[in-house]
Amino acid sequence: MERVAVDILGPFPATERGNRYILVAMDYFTKWPEAYAVPDQSAATTAEHLVNEMFCRFGVPEELHSDQGRNFEAQVFAETCRRLGIKKTRTTPLHPQSDGLVERFNRTLATQLAILTNRKQRDWDLHLPLVLWAYRTAVQESTRCTPAVLMFGHELRTPVDLIFGPPPEPEVEGEPGLDYLYHLRERLNEVHNLTRQTLAAAGVRQKRAYDSRCSGGEFAAGAQVWVYCPERKKGLSPKLMSHWIGPCTVLERLSDVVYRVRLVKRNRVVVLHRDRLAPYQPLVHSMVESGAEDQPQSSTTLPKNIRGAPERTRRRRQLPQHLKDFVVDTWVAGDS
Repeated sequence: MERVAVDILGPFPATERGNRYILVAMDYFTKWPEAYAVPDQSAATTAEHLVNEMFCRFGVPEELHSDQGRNFEAQVFAETCRRLGIKKTRTTPLHPQSDGLVERFNRTLATQLAILTNRKQRDWDLHLPLVLWAYRTAVQESTRCTPAVLMFGHELRTPVDLIFGPPPEPEVEGEPGLDYLYHLRERLNEVHNLTRQTLAAAGVRQKRAYDSRCSGGEFAAGAQVWVYCPERKKGLSPKLMSHWIGPCTVLERLSDVVYRVRLVKRNRVVVLHRDRLAPYQPLVHSMVESGAEDQPQSSTTLPKNIRGAPERTRRRRQLPQHLKDFVVDTWVAGDS
């Protein structure tokens, strides 16, 4: 966007969302329109919507053209243009033809809204996106293209395209500009196809890397599992709490990694990913067999990934080779 025209359309009846005006902005080259429902036409509201809704999405234009309304001539609007490096131009007084592009669009926009708005005229702001969609996909007489194809390089998909397919390409003989456009679209399609192939290969590679680190088998219906369910309680540190609850029952396997599980608390049924489940072990036989009857026995054991890291096996210490002929005494700290 090099040159953009802006204007205020209204006032209209106040909607349920408190909007009364429409801030209209239009690119001179692509004829791409933007319209935002605003509660007032102050300079601060106008500058805020242009910066947040338009400039942050499409970039800052080189030139901004408007009439001599007080909101466009205010100091805050001028300071916004100065900081963003925008050249501000204006029409001559009482001569709307100086901004004919956006004025003509205002008439089209008002006509379309009059068709869609109800009798109370309190919902006109809800129909703005659909009206803009229709305008952006319509062929302009001056450019012989739609604003969408000049803006993005491809047409926007509409419900008509879903039913009847895309329209046939028109003849481009004797039109070098349109010929270049269609060749550009073909090159963009080739780039998009190449990108799709690259994304598919990257997805397979990332899945292989994830599966190589993934552990755990499948759960059948009726299996008992632990469920990772983090929660916070007042006065307790979440780092010292166990976030696994169980035993929970697997009701159904919906896909390779998605299960329907019945939780213990409140008898709820939820759909969870396999990563939030762990096998449930009902008894600890090792403590009973070892004769540690005086120790408190637990009826359940938590999964390894929540019990902490297992103890490492101690390896046997051996003397280095250059000391094998020496007699080495073990020294204990505190010996004199």
